Amino acid sequence: MKKFVLISLLLIPVWAYGFEFFMDKCIKSWIGYPLDSVIQRWGYPDQEKNIAGKKLYVWETFDTDIEYRGGWSVTSTDKKGNETTFSSGGVPQIEYCQKIIETDSNNIVINGQWKGNACPNFYIVGKKLVNPQNDQWAKKKGL
Repeated sequence: MKKFVLISLLLIPVWAYGFEFFMDKCIKSWIGYPLDSVIQRWGYPDQEKNIAGKKLYVWETFDTDIEYRGGWSVTSTDKKGNETTFSSGGVPQIEYCQKIIETDSNNIVINGQWKGNACPNFYIVGKKLVNPQNDQWAKKKGL
């Protein structure tokens, strides 16, 4: 049991670090490639912005299933089997992921960033976001 607790405590920083590490590496995999290749993989961006002379493209995803944390909920069932749920308190937790790609005047990716609490944190889940022509994980596996 002590070994399990020790291993779990050691993996917590790895889990947290893995989240940022994956998305950073994913965004960097597109640098030097045309914007069209990103669009082929991610679909059309949700927004196009020009800020401070920079051309930015934004992809956003939101989880429509909002959870209430910190409150309480009670479900009762009547004799006919109909359920009624009563909830109170809590704070809505909206999960989202925003990816921003910056391009030069030739529409070549020169930078990028991401933010959110629901971005993929492992290759298995988020491999569709990685540039298939510059996939460091596939190169390491010899694929």
